[in-house]
Amino acid sequence: MNLNYLKFFLLSTAMVLCTGMSLQASVPTISQVSGRIMWVDVKLGTMQIKLKQEPGMGETKEYRITRYETRVKDPADKKFLTIDDLRPGENVTLDVIDGQEDKIIEKIVAESLQASDFQVAAGQLQSIDGQSGTLTLQEKMRNGVEEQSNLSNFIFDPQTIVVMQYPSIQPVAIVLKPGDQVQIQFVLRDGKQEIYSITLYSPQHTTTTTVTTTTSTQ
Repeated sequence: MNLNYLKFFLLSTAMVLCTGMSLQASVPTISQVSGRIMWVDVKLGTMQIKLKQEPGMGETKEYRITRYETRVKDPADKKFLTIDDLRPGENVTLDVIDGQEDKIIEKIVAESLQASDFQVAAGQLQSIDGQSGTLTLQEKMRNGVEEQSNLSNFIFDPQTIVVMQYPSIQPVAIVLKPGDQVQIQFVLRDGKQEIYSITLYSPQHTTTTTVTTTTSTQ
């Protein structure tokens, strides 16, 4: 009787240990990938970031996102954010399952910025200094409202500024110069207008007011 009990005990213990080891082996490993958003297309469910860490520092990678499966949070997890709040130029950290980088990203930690925090100014570039990261724009429109050609000063990070050329939403390597017609996405921070992205327009598109650097659907 005791011998049978001992056999049963040993068999049960072995099964529990094997089950535990199997469950442990099946738990996916998640890595955090940090970078700056280069472009995001909500309609297609794709975003591209420029990596800010090794391996792959400075390289760009694309990831899949959806409104219903991708959770977006700020570092303090105090704001309700969605992928519609993501903008080119933002710093983000993605939870990526090792070996399954092609799957939909389930969590993104972004800056504490909502879509409503971003403003848009459009007009003619008057001056730009790529070393100091300063720019002067003769505004013709701000947030969809026509301006009386006001001169406005902006700041940007020369190392991380995202520049695009309409109608593409993907960054391009171009040199901006005075006289260019541009659209700027920026936020107000510490009393300064900080640029996140710039879109260059060709002359025939200077009156366009509905184009943004992030494609989305309602």
